Amino acid sequence: MARYTLEELASKISGAKIENCADPKKVQVESVSPVNPGVTNSISFLASKKMLNEAKKTASSIVMTTSEFAKELEVPCLVVDKPDLILAQVLDLIYPPHKFENKVEANAFVHPKAKIGKNCYIGNFASVAEDAEIGDNVILEDGVRIGRGASIGEGSHVGPNNVIHHGVIIGKRFRSFGNCTIGGDGFRFVFANGKHNKIPQVGTVIVGDDVEMGSNSAIDRGGLENTIIGDGCKFDNLVHIGHNCVLGKNVVIAGYTGVAGSTTIGDNCTIGGGCGIADHLSIASGTIVGGGTSVRNTLSKPDIYVGWDYGLTFPEFQKLRVNIKNVVNFQKWARRIKAIESKLGLNTED
Repeated sequence: MARYTLEELASKISGAKIENCADPKKVQVESVSPVNPGVTNSISFLASKKMLNEAKKTASSIVMTTSEFAKELEVPCLVVDKPDLILAQVLDLIYPPHKFENKVEANAFVHPKAKIGKNCYIGNFASVAEDAEIGDNVILEDGVRIGRGASIGEGSHVGPNNVIHHGVIIGKRFRSFGNCTIGGDGFRFVFANGKHNKIPQVGTVIVGDDVEMGSNSAIDRGGLENTIIGDGCKFDNLVHIGHNCVLGKNVVIAGYTGVAGSTTIGDNCTIGGGCGIADHLSIASGTIVGGGTSVRNTLSKPDIYVGWDYGLTFPEFQKLRVNIKNVVNFQKWARRIKAIESKLGLNTED
């Protein structure tokens, strides 16, 4: 961790101002902590009015917040326009990320016909195959495999034990964590003569710029066409994208979600954790799919979809839940009505 005074910290963040502090040279910060309860010599951030009361009682030495909230606090404040966004800069300053050397480790393998850019790190037991192209400032951590003819854009950081199969094209500033696989065969078999016969997958995977993939994610290569992941997509751990899928820009997918083959997801969609999305569907741009939802039909209008349904919006799903509850309760009501009729000596037909 690094230590800064409030004055030093403010000087490193464009547009930052200091409020509620007579001598910012004497206020020290060496960690980042939640605003509640806070820690001495730490900086916390306040971006929502929900935490304002907690911020008034915080033990932190500095609160990073907006000018609006700073007026209601007595603690020294680092004032910025978007505290939750600037938090990333503060974290990098106080907890500097590890800097990799410009180096190819002795036990790494780089094919003579591979092209390696400037200022790259290739880790222990990593391998780069024939005709692969690695851009400038790329990090390949230990155990990474880059297949023949694959391409990794500049500024990318490929996590340990990732496998990037042949012909995969990855854009700039890609980030992945451990054990991801990109460009493995799509899941296609034809059952004939008493067995499942494999159909070769001859497409590839094209990944845009600024994409991030969590640990153990898997993206299948296309069958005849390509699987495409748009710019700015962010995947949590254990996300699977099937062959021939096309994802637009800025799609966010939480963990344990699978998207079956040949499905198209529009721009700016948010998919919750544990979702199952069937094949050959289309999901409209701006759609939100709640966690645990099974999507079996095309979602043609942007809305919030939830449940195990066949494409119900959130209000429709709430009505369905009420109706199911009413059906269950009706059985109890029916038994009570029959008991009353029996006591009254009424004979009714079922």
